[in-house]
Amino acid sequence: MNAQRQLLLRLNWSIAALLVAYAPQALDKPVWITGLLIGCAAFRWYGAHRRMALMPAWIRTPIGVACFFAVLNSYGSINGVEPGSALLSVMAALKLLETKNQRDLFVLLFICLFLILATFLQEQHLWSVIYLIAAYGVTMVAWMAVSREGALRSHQWYATQAGRGLMLATPILLAMWVLFPRVPGPFWAIPSSTSSASTGLSTTMSPGDISKLSESNEVAFRVRFDAEPPAQGELYWRAIVMRQFDGRSWSADEPVYTQNGVRAINAISRPVAYTVTMEPTNQRWLFTLDMPRRWEGKSLYLSRFQTLQRVQPIDERIAYRAVSYLDYQAAPALSSRARSWYTQLPSGGNLRTRAFVGELAGQHADPETFANALLQYFREESFFYTLSPPALGRNSVDDFLFGTRRGFCEHYASAFTFAMRAAGVPARVVAGYQGGEQNPLGDYMIVRQSDAHAWSEIWLQGRGWVRVDPTAAVAPQRIERNLDSALREIGERDQSAFDLPVLARLQLTWDVVNARWNEWVLGFGPETQRNFFEWLGIDDADWRDLTLLLTISLVVIMGIITFWLWRQHLPPRRDKAARQFAALQARLKLVAHAGEPPMQYARRAAGLFPDEADQIRAITHQYLRARYAQDDAAQQRLPTLVSKIKRRYRALPR
Repeated sequence: MNAQRQLLLRLNWSIAALLVAYAPQALDKPVWITGLLIGCAAFRWYGAHRRMALMPAWIRTPIGVACFFAVLNSYGSINGVEPGSALLSVMAALKLLETKNQRDLFVLLFICLFLILATFLQEQHLWSVIYLIAAYGVTMVAWMAVSREGALRSHQWYATQAGRGLMLATPILLAMWVLFPRVPGPFWAIPSSTSSASTGLSTTMSPGDISKLSESNEVAFRVRFDAEPPAQGELYWRAIVMRQFDGRSWSADEPVYTQNGVRAINAISRPVAYTVTMEPTNQRWLFTLDMPRRWEGKSLYLSRFQTLQRVQPIDERIAYRAVSYLDYQAAPALSSRARSWYTQLPSGGNLRTRAFVGELAGQHADPETFANALLQYFREESFFYTLSPPALGRNSVDDFLFGTRRGFCEHYASAFTFAMRAAGVPARVVAGYQGGEQNPLGDYMIVRQSDAHAWSEIWLQGRGWVRVDPTAAVAPQRIERNLDSALREIGERDQSAFDLPVLARLQLTWDVVNARWNEWVLGFGPETQRNFFEWLGIDDADWRDLTLLLTISLVVIMGIITFWLWRQHLPPRRDKAARQFAALQARLKLVAHAGEPPMQYARRAAGLFPDEADQIRAITHQYLRARYAQDDAAQQRLPTLVSKIKRRYRALPR
């Protein structure tokens, strides 16, 4: 009966550990895998309580083969984190059907540990650490229940032992985390079949692309300025320059490293220094304030379009420093070849716009005057800034300027740039972000996906590339404040619950916590590790130094843990009263028998030493009062009484 109860206890904890380990992946896995795991767990639990025989191998084997091919069919492969974790989940479900001894349960718990790790490889948000600790805790409790032999213990006992083990492992974990030599890129940066760029920006821009991003509240990057941040209207974060237009969509050239990108920028004044912590995008562009002139970071360069690029795709969170100049002169000279690039338009199409531009250019021959007249046209005519613009046809610029007149930033930037080129003025589209939300709790700025923006740049003789944002002509509140303000003003966005001061502060506090988590945990790579040791006063620590420090630290930690465990298993030290009674026995050279009560010992000792009988009985009486009645006065008298018998005993005959 006790063996059956022990089996049920072990099985219950193992099933609980498996379900907890699998739970975060349930929504991402095919429904049949979740159903299989829950079904196998319920079947095995019911069978154990009913003492049913295990499912025979001739049934389990074809089920296992079928599940293998089902995983292969669902993912197209068995390689990678997601197919691998799906296969592990199937293995765990089928393993439940054959668990009959301690070894089988240990294999199941090993699979649980790998499932927990697989979740962390796919999801690194702060909540995953809470899950990680909880899941490992449940798995360790199950481990204690499975490994425990002999009499059954309470659930609290198993939980206490598991917690104790995790507590002892924590210093080792921290030492290995800080001191283990880092390699470029985080350990968990494993390609996933479902991974995608989190920024949403791409090298092509069609009507409606950026307006879709406005619905995302995800963080694109965070910025910490060395001094006071610039005004909201000056925060243009450039990333992609698009020069090719096919009549509907704009596209960018592949960035090429060249020294001309830096040489083309003349810094005038107002330098702004800042540090950007950028989320992974799987692309090569980075975000810098107009106009970048200096930067610090590995494998970074400025393209010929004055955009900061990295040689390798950004598949991990990175941090880099940059200095931008808000007053600048970009490419004051333009070659004839470059001029042809930036005035090129597809032959045919958008005929109404071409005719309109020809008429307007006849009235304003100067390029800057023509640009201002075009912006004035946007202001005075019935143009609307909207998050839900109507669809446009093949002649998208004509449809927008003379038809719908409702659009988002990409509509205005596209139409303005097309019109400038049609007038013979070099122009291009720039995509990036505009604005940002200052987080006073962390002293940094948050730039979200909803801040995605597109604007134009036109080339003017003697001034070079000049930023022109046609959106500001229609919705200046979008530039001067933020997107929410613009959309609320036109009635396309209601008051949010997060606009309440308390909830807004909570949201900013949570972002600070996430930012620190990203910086000190997910972003703890070679550079962060090196900076940490420089802060400690250790310069240029290479992998040999780190390995030596790690070895010494582990030896010290293991020594402390071993000493602590040794002290925990020492027999309890006798109290002061017991030590005095032991001193009496040593002085009389008469040891108490095993299990002999103090009064019985006193009678035996008094019989052997009649001259000391009264003193022996007095010591025993005081000992009992001090030991069991917690009498402090008796405790204080004991040493005096024992010392007297010591002096008298020197004269006793042997």
